[in-house]
Amino acid sequence: MPHDDTSPPDDFPGLGGMPEPAPPRGAPWEQRAFAGGGMPAGSPDEAAEGHFPDRLCAPLGRRDLETAIADQAGLAHYAVPGNYQPPKGNGALTLGDNAEIWQRFRDEDLYDTRRLTLEQMHLFPWFPLSPGRYHTPEAAFHRQEALAEMFRTPDGRAYFTPGGKASMIEGGVGAVRLRPRRLVSDMLYYFMTASSTATCHDGFPVLVPRPLYAQVAARLHAEGAVPVHLHGEMRYLPDDLPDFFDRKRTLPRLVLYADKLEILPAPRREVTRFLVTAAVAFLGTVNGQPGPYMTYASFDPARRESLACAVAWLQDFYVGGQYAGRIITDFDEVQPRFPDAVFGLADVMAGRLQADAVRGFLASQGLMPERTRPYFVTYKTVTVAAGGVYVEGNVQNSTIITGDGNTVGQ
Repeated sequence: MPHDDTSPPDDFPGLGGMPEPAPPRGAPWEQRAFAGGGMPAGSPDEAAEGHFPDRLCAPLGRRDLETAIADQAGLAHYAVPGNYQPPKGNGALTLGDNAEIWQRFRDEDLYDTRRLTLEQMHLFPWFPLSPGRYHTPEAAFHRQEALAEMFRTPDGRAYFTPGGKASMIEGGVGAVRLRPRRLVSDMLYYFMTASSTATCHDGFPVLVPRPLYAQVAARLHAEGAVPVHLHGEMRYLPDDLPDFFDRKRTLPRLVLYADKLEILPAPRREVTRFLVTAAVAFLGTVNGQPGPYMTYASFDPARRESLACAVAWLQDFYVGGQYAGRIITDFDEVQPRFPDAVFGLADVMAGRLQADAVRGFLASQGLMPERTRPYFVTYKTVTVAAGGVYVEGNVQNSTIITGDGNTVGQ
């Protein structure tokens, strides 16, 4: 796969036909000061001279903040071994397009235990933050809404305002990286995504057993994603698992159990590089308005420096530098990026969310902590073992030891 070493974090992940930014003049976070906010490219001092219209800087509404937190907390349900059973179905179906796959899901063709073959897909070691949301009518509306909050700089570059970025995340943009867990028949499974496009968040969630993962591990490390034909069976998690705020879910939690794969020599013709988008929520002050906001940065998963630049851009330049803020959600359980995040992904997945601390935070944001009680009652079943994988030491600086003595993560 060819790489562009100067590629900035991408404001338009998965949106075909969107404007391409001009070649950057420096590091990703330097080349677009106030990135996503549309300020002229240049130094932070130059960026600070501009301001957004107030309507583009409004903090997240309570329901939007609830959605951001619930998406993060809901990932913990995927880690519970009791939510899975060995595959035993039939009724084979072959598909090869993200939109068609999710349409078949809406048509109830992807029922529990059905055999499914996904042809010519790109297998990512990342997992959608909210599987399937990208393909809902509501998400399409939010992405279209984001275009109304796109700002162009005098040199022709196009970026989203903070409000536009929040709309894109509500439109299904965002992925996380989870540690593998023992889920079925004492087998170690990896949380992955099969996508027909170059992006991860619009793809289909997949559980890949360790023997199959071993076949693609080297290419994943080198290329960021691997083109494959993938075979497996559908599995739905129980539909009575509570949402963090006890809201009714519109999308069931589902995955494909992979039991066979065929590695392909090259990705689809139209794919020249892969893209993963990391989304975070943060508390900050935009144009004098303190409150919760959301942002994201995209990176090439084949290049470690690309991910490092995206993290630095999020934390040091965008959230910390421009908005004097602090990040409250993380996107990486394998190597936690923001150890002070209230909803750190490693803590969420390891069963270490502290109810008192979380409820104190919610109360400070005008949310109703008592609505989280059903979630925390169930959450107590997610132990530190978290599916047969236990954590040595502090969860934020940890080594993961599996039952067979293998080390995973850092």
